[in-house]
Amino acid sequence: MDRDSVEVFLPNPDDCYERLRRARFGATVSCVYCGESNPVIKKGTTGKGAQQYRCKGCETYFNDLTNSVFEHRKFPIEEMFYMIKEMRSVPTTQIASDLERDYEAVLNFRHDLQEMCGELDDLTLSEVCEADEIYVTAGEKGIEKKEESPRKRGLKKRGEEASSRTNRRS
Repeated sequence: MDRDSVEVFLPNPDDCYERLRRARFGATVSCVYCGESNPVIKKGTTGKGAQQYRCKGCETYFNDLTNSVFEHRKFPIEEMFYMIKEMRSVPTTQIASDLERDYEAVLNFRHDLQEMCGELDDLTLSEVCEADEIYVTAGEKGIEKKEESPRKRGLKKRGEEASSRTNRRS
């Protein structure tokens, strides 16, 4: 796919920030450093378009991307959302060529995202959760059979069995 075709599938940046804000903060924005929600006020936007905030409690500035996997990335937010969407079904090389980005940069983003998802394993669920079952097809390739020694396979006998047969003939 060329860049023009990919741009059709890129989400709107404002929608990306809004979705990230709702998923991260919910109805009210709280400080990512001290956790206070009442004294947080809006303070314009960053160069990338993320909403910037100031916490009156701890007097720090933060934005929608602070302390997230999206922080300190040169990719636009819509490209990062596109990468996350395509990661399940498209190889990293294809994503990098579609977005006309460096393969290593896309791969590093993918690894950071996978590492962050691995940290979610420690998450304790407290309410009712739904899950779908999945069947993973796995073949026998790569599974070592313990009962069958390599010396007993094939027509030619090797090792102790072969030497005991030659000793019988002499």
